[in-house]
Amino acid sequence: MRNKITIISIVITFAFILLSNVVFSRFFSNYLENQEDAQINSSNKSAESFFYEKTMKYQGTVNDYSHWDDSYNFINDINTQQYTASNLIEDTFSNIEVNFIFFVKEDNSIWYQQYYDDIKKQFTAFPKNLPEDIEKLMRNSNPKEDVSKIIKLENQFYFIATSEITDSSKEKNSNGRMVMGRLIDESMIKNLNEITDSKIKLSTIDNVDNDAVTLNKGKDTVQAEFIIPNTAYEGSSILMTLTKTRNLFIGGMNQVYNFMLFYSIIMVVILLIIFYLLGKYISRPFIKLINEVKGLDLTKNEILKLEINGNDEFSFLRNSVNHMLRRIETEQYKVRENEEKLYATLTSVGDGVIAVDRNGIVDFMNPVAQWLTGWSTEEGNGKSFETVFNIINEYSREKIESPVQKVFETEEIIELANHTILISRDGTERAIEDTAAPIKDAFGKVIGVVLVFRDFSDKKEKRRQIEYLSYHDQLTGLYNRRFFEEELKRLDTRRNLPLSFVFADVNGLKTINDAFGHQVGDQLIKQVSDVFKTICRADDIISRTGGDEFVILLPKTEAAFVKELVKRLKEKIEQKKIMDIDISVSFGCDTKIRENQCAQEVLKNAEDLMYQKKIFDSSSKRSAVITSILNTLHLKSPREEAHSKRVSLICEDIGKAYHLNDDEIKELKIAGELHDIGKIAIDEVILNKPGKLSEAEWAQIQHHPETGYRLLGTSSEYYNISEYVLAHHERWDGMGYPKGLKGEAIHWKARIITLADAYDAMTCERPYRKALSEEQAVAELKKNAGIQFDPDIAKVFVEKILGLTW
Repeated sequence: MRNKITIISIVITFAFILLSNVVFSRFFSNYLENQEDAQINSSNKSAESFFYEKTMKYQGTVNDYSHWDDSYNFINDINTQQYTASNLIEDTFSNIEVNFIFFVKEDNSIWYQQYYDDIKKQFTAFPKNLPEDIEKLMRNSNPKEDVSKIIKLENQFYFIATSEITDSSKEKNSNGRMVMGRLIDESMIKNLNEITDSKIKLSTIDNVDNDAVTLNKGKDTVQAEFIIPNTAYEGSSILMTLTKTRNLFIGGMNQVYNFMLFYSIIMVVILLIIFYLLGKYISRPFIKLINEVKGLDLTKNEILKLEINGNDEFSFLRNSVNHMLRRIETEQYKVRENEEKLYATLTSVGDGVIAVDRNGIVDFMNPVAQWLTGWSTEEGNGKSFETVFNIINEYSREKIESPVQKVFETEEIIELANHTILISRDGTERAIEDTAAPIKDAFGKVIGVVLVFRDFSDKKEKRRQIEYLSYHDQLTGLYNRRFFEEELKRLDTRRNLPLSFVFADVNGLKTINDAFGHQVGDQLIKQVSDVFKTICRADDIISRTGGDEFVILLPKTEAAFVKELVKRLKEKIEQKKIMDIDISVSFGCDTKIRENQCAQEVLKNAEDLMYQKKIFDSSSKRSAVITSILNTLHLKSPREEAHSKRVSLICEDIGKAYHLNDDEIKELKIAGELHDIGKIAIDEVILNKPGKLSEAEWAQIQHHPETGYRLLGTSSEYYNISEYVLAHHERWDGMGYPKGLKGEAIHWKARIITLADAYDAMTCERPYRKALSEEQAVAELKKNAGIQFDPDIAKVFVEKILGLTW
């Protein structure tokens, strides 16, 4: 064992040293190469900046000379001698740092040319074929375009800048171009080498797309090739070769190698120290302990114990082994007792238990297993497991592979799938769940299998019900928001494109609930959902995602089909009514056509389009609902219809008496007609009851101003009127309802409705009392002026409407 520990320790240590050195070397090598690459890029940027500044400089110079009246006259042969003597002299060439200047006519013929040698500091002859190359270059370039770039002419590289010649104001037509050039000589290259800290060489290469052509790293130098931007030479590009010495990389790696050598020596020394300590304090005592444990005989009734000397960790370990040996002696006595208990447990447990031997033959069945399979112990023992335990798939009805056989193959615990049916001997089918586990001997060899199973029918049915409720809306039976969101995640794939959404919102649901109760509102939701079920395809996902909101998810559906579907849905819904009120639904739709579109954003867009449509339709729809509710109330109680019309006319007369304008009179008249619309929520029996109302019935009556307020408040057309309706049973003395408002706190038009309502109620016959005469009603108004009624309104009504004395 000691040799194994030594070998393993040596291998691990040297592997660690090697691995750590490789990682460390690789890390710093990559770091140094990155720094080296950064130097290369920096040098390239410096070179690019150098060339860019030069090209811009020469472009600016040629622009200054070409857009000048003297230059314009010069090329037109007006001031030739004066211009030449003043501007085309050696000092000019030296000052603007150019080697040649060309004046080129519109026909690309050279009008004037001069070459300046900046080394000899005098005018000289042009290099061979240079004028011809310039003339060719002019023919192949756009005369209207300013050009500044680097080109190769006669094996030399030049900065070339051209511009059309115009007068200073650029009003006259161009009659030629000016060309300036600067030779990229050795001094300029030397200057560039100093700027970039590299050795620069220019050459040509066929045009390429990328900036960096190659990057070659040698032992001592690194060479990078770059395309100089804004350059061209007869279909080729100018290549800049940049060469740098690898001082940073070579010096850094030398330091790394020195550190790795020192690190390896330290690790070897540490390893030797560890070996010495390991052998002295761990290996020898441990080997002695192992040999003593091997000599123990566990088959005897009384097991010999280990000798304990000292108080170190190995003494503690010896004491623990002795404690374990005593436990073994105790447990051996318990095993036989546990075997008897296990048998009793298996025969009385509530689950079915079947045990088979290594050949798959049944050798034990408890009573529950006998009942579920239909085989008794006497009949089943000795039979193959597949004969006794006949299982099939619930949906395919195909026989399922034996779980016992799977356990023998895998030697692991196996569970049946959820859709397993057990067919008993008499043909009864039961949904079951089970677990099959291997029975192993002391050496871990499988000697049999035990199967535990139970009737899963009731539990499975409850699970199905729970699963259905968790994914469906209880009212409509449609899918709910949870199912919709999960389906959207599942279907949001490329193969389901185009993926369309229809967002729908039932108009006026709150109004219907307030007017007729939530049962009628539920009927409205059911009618809408029934239309969706009828019109939509079987594969369409219809979900009720909110109280009045529905979303239809349509995979593989084009936008044109969706629009046609919405049209058919609207046509079908418009044929439906609830409480004689037309049903209305607002729709919005959108389609995801690209994989990179966000499905949630497309859904949100469909929702926004729906709300835009809802806002556009809401006012007219709600007004129509209010009208329908009023008509329904009048059908329930014709007496209320007559009362509302009379109150409306009284309100109109009072408005005229106060000299209100036509719009205010109209509003007051409508308020009078709608003041009792909240009674739609009151039972018809109570509305038409001939006798005195009970306290509970009167409490219902007192809620009608609030109900009317909620109904009218949903429509912008009746929003102001809703405030008058809410307060039309308030009293001047603050004893009214529903808020107990007092005096001027009650809206003035509400006070008019209060008086008109009371006067009509007093002067019209009711089932529970006779009508008062006009004199009696006026007496009541006077009596309650300043108590129930606004005294001023009461006085105006009596004097100006009834024509009586106050």
